[in-house]
Amino acid sequence: MAATQSKSAKKPVGKMVIFGICSAIIYGALLSYQGLITSYFTRGAFYAAMPIAGAFLLSYVHGNFTSYFWSVLGIEANQKSLRPRTEVGRTDMRERPQPQPRLRA
Repeated sequence: MAATQSKSAKKPVGKMVIFGICSAIIYGALLSYQGLITSYFTRGAFYAAMPIAGAFLLSYVHGNFTSYFWSVLGIEANQKSLRPRTEVGRTDMRERPQPQPRLRA
C-alpha cells in the first residue's frame, strides 16, 4: 500500500479542512434551526423536494470530507478489491436436481 505511493505525494489537507468546515456548518444549521427547517419541509408542493435535496447536499459534503480524511491518514482502498471477479476453477456448471413434490395424505 505505502510502496505504491511516493514519499512526496501531497495529501489533500486543504480540501479535507474545507469540506470538514462545510459539513460542520450544515450540521450546525440543521440542529440550530430545526423548527424553521421542519416548517418548510412540511409545506408540501415543491417544498417536498427540499428534504431530498438537503440529504443529497449533506451526503455529498460529508462523503467528500470522509474520503479526504482517510486519504490524509494514508488509508486507501485495496486495488485488488476494485477489479471485477472472474470465475476460476469450476468449468462444469451442472444444474442442481430439484426436489420432487410429494403428496402426503
